[in-house]
Amino acid sequence: MNRQTRQLLTLLIAIAVLGVAGFAQQVPNADGATPLARVLLIDETRTFASTMRVGALAGALRQAGVELEVRLDAVPWSYADPLADAEPPEEPYDLTLIVSVGIDDGTVREVWLLRGSSLWASAEARATIAPLRELLAAVFDSVASPVGIFDDLWIAALASLYEMQGWLR
Repeated sequence: MNRQTRQLLTLLIAIAVLGVAGFAQQVPNADGATPLARVLLIDETRTFASTMRVGALAGALRQAGVELEVRLDAVPWSYADPLADAEPPEEPYDLTLIVSVGIDDGTVREVWLLRGSSLWASAEARATIAPLRELLAAVFDSVASPVGIFDDLWIAALASLYEMQGWLR
């Protein structure tokens, strides 16, 4: 393992530890008794560094009490629909996070936060958005920033499609 890889691993471990603690303190009901929200995390990345960041993110979300499902998808390009051939779940998700393959080559510099047009089932779930944005900003640092349905038309359109298909509430 070369020096740059060791530094990256050290940074990601620190982000994961600090991110978990910070995220868990900011969200209500992070005791794990009931899930804060149902979240689908789609990882399209292919590099070691990106995989480590997604792992840190998944760990922080689970530690904070989020019900998390992670899908690894190999899409041909950044704007391909990762759920095109998949069957929707029995119960829709509150939020879908997409870490695009474009993060690896620099063609996309955002982590996409998709949610349906209806309000979330609980105030606790709604209250996780601001801390989640902070967590994403910390984990992806200078590589990517969190972008939601009110920030980008593509994300809003994809969220609407997923809501119609039964992926989102």
